Amino acid sequence: MSSKTQNSTLIGMAIIALILLTRSSHFGTSFLLPDATIAALFLTGMLMQKLRWLAIAIAVAFAVDFYALGFAGVSDYCMSLGYWGLIPTYAMVWGVGRYIAKQENPFALQVFVPSALIATSLAFVLSNAFWYAFSDKVSSLTIAEFSARVAQYFTPYLGYTAFYLGVAWIAQAAFQKLAIHQSKTA
Repeated sequence: MSSKTQNSTLIGMAIIALILLTRSSHFGTSFLLPDATIAALFLTGMLMQKLRWLAIAIAVAFAVDFYALGFAGVSDYCMSLGYWGLIPTYAMVWGVGRYIAKQENPFALQVFVPSALIATSLAFVLSNAFWYAFSDKVSSLTIAEFSARVAQYFTPYLGYTAFYLGVAWIAQAAFQKLAIHQSKTA
């Protein structure tokens, strides 16, 4: 296995581990980190552009969800046909990451930040739209009522994703500086 392939696999495994470590709590608790799935999928699109990594990330996220429902006592309130709308939602986030990976400098702030903001915002809207359209739990609400209820979750959804992506951006910048320094001293 080449060094580049090995590094790529390690990066992919680290991203998947991030999903495993954070998926069980959307907004975090005193013991659990907030969910990093959207950030992980965005980074997977940027750094792991093969479609199999998207499939692995989705499978891991769903496996954690089903484990939480079956064994950890998590409420099944969000489970409905709308849950499956996460597949196209996650694919869209991954696709935005994959798209910016093709840019000259995908980690440039003027590319990275707006792309992450758009992908995260669209993921919030899409996942909630699927749930509204296909869940029997909210069928008595109008779109306006539903939107007002879920709007309160947008700021933490965006904030936690931004936090994880910010850490990834800083790590990438540090690795890039280290690589430049090493190439100058070699």
